[in-house]
Amino acid sequence: MNTDVFSMLDYFTLAAYLIVVVTIGMRVGKGQKDNKEYFLAGRSMGWFPVGISTLASLYSAITYMGAPSEYYTHGLAMAVQHVSTILIIPVVIYIFMPFFHRLQVYTAYEYLEHRFNLSVRILASGVFLIWRLLWMGTATYVPALVLHTVTGLPLVETIIGVGVVATLYTVAGGMRAVIWTDVCQFFVLFTGSIFVVWLLGLSTGGPKEVWTIAEQGGRANLFEWSLNPTIRVTTWGALIGGVIGHLGQYGADQVSVQRYLAARSLPVMQKSFILSVFAGLVMKGFIIAIGLGLFAFYISNPEALPSLIQGDKVFPYFIATQMPIGMRGIMIAAILAAAMSSIDSGLNSCTTAFITDFYKRLNWKFNWMERLFSGSLPVEGGALELKLSRLLTLILGIFVTVLACYVGELGSIIEITNKLVNSFSGPMAAVFLLGMLTRRCNPVGAFLGLLVGSIVTSYFILFSNISFLWYGTVGLVTTLVVGYTVSIFQGSQPTGRQDLTFKISNNCS
Repeated sequence: MNTDVFSMLDYFTLAAYLIVVVTIGMRVGKGQKDNKEYFLAGRSMGWFPVGISTLASLYSAITYMGAPSEYYTHGLAMAVQHVSTILIIPVVIYIFMPFFHRLQVYTAYEYLEHRFNLSVRILASGVFLIWRLLWMGTATYVPALVLHTVTGLPLVETIIGVGVVATLYTVAGGMRAVIWTDVCQFFVLFTGSIFVVWLLGLSTGGPKEVWTIAEQGGRANLFEWSLNPTIRVTTWGALIGGVIGHLGQYGADQVSVQRYLAARSLPVMQKSFILSVFAGLVMKGFIIAIGLGLFAFYISNPEALPSLIQGDKVFPYFIATQMPIGMRGIMIAAILAAAMSSIDSGLNSCTTAFITDFYKRLNWKFNWMERLFSGSLPVEGGALELKLSRLLTLILGIFVTVLACYVGELGSIIEITNKLVNSFSGPMAAVFLLGMLTRRCNPVGAFLGLLVGSIVTSYFILFSNISFLWYGTVGLVTTLVVGYTVSIFQGSQPTGRQDLTFKISNNCS
């Protein structure tokens, strides 16, 4: 669809934004000499940029576009998920973070080797790589869909453009560039959200009228207490699925953990997480307001919405047809901000996992790399690893861009998110909980638990008729039961590494 409404001013605003982001990424990433700087920003970051970056990296264009569509189409039932972020605060702050800080790791999965063995670390890191690459493909597809809807630009070419820009500054700037561009992108996104809510309120008669129309249209029903797992969204499904999904994302996901590790101390880590959670709740409030506001606007103005525009396309269509000239460019910039903050984070984290958990740990040798990079810098040690990291980031960026051309076949944006992201949060969170909260789980149990949990989760995604909100729960329960049961049947003795299991006195002081 070509709406023919994107003006030269909109294009100028969008282009200016992209230039600013790439420039910031290039400049703050200068002077890197090794992977400690490239992956962890020298472990020198403060709580504010780390917290905002953590939020921005997980608060992707998937959320920004998919969640309003969810509330517009189905109502408030999914909003119960937001409560789950508060429930996991003690677990992340007092259980996960102290272990990561104490071990001074580069990836979350190094803990698993300390607690179990190398095989468990490699398997977990491999699951993460598959999990996040699929997620990045989705995060690239979503803004391209929006640009395609708003401007009429060809979808595939737009996907390529989004992928190239995010890849370029990530390759050049590393984690420091990722964090500071995330901060910039978050505030663009926040400003855009405020403007949309204001415009929708102005167009529909204010918050009270929006809520009245939402109630009349059946969009204000928050609770559905059924335990039937085949119902698309229930209160129990959203709450339990949200707890498990957020626990995996904030506790076992390298994208989040890598930001904690860039902080200069444990208190800074913990403070950044609290900022991320509560700033996220504010943003989610705006997203709910946008979804219900869109519903109220188009119920009041049914002639303004063609019958072919439904679901994920409603919000971008509103941007294209109802927002003032010039502001459209800012809104598209906001959507691109959400996308690129997710793509850059994922690329840097996947590269970190591959280099740290595979290339260095398994002592892989790439002779062609030494021949390729011999010349301007020594090829031994940190310089070679840094150049390899940049090359791998580029390769992953290309792969993700190609992948993005195909993910649109998996359903609505919010369903894609839960299938490809939240589902695998379950097994990933479970293997860490087996290590941190039990002393009897052994390496064989942890390995088989994660493997079977991931396979069972994949089966449910592909073949079951239960709601996508329960996939993560299935994966977590399967991993915990298999992992602990196998360990007990093997006669596993309690681990002697008590420093690697949780004790209240040591971790909550």
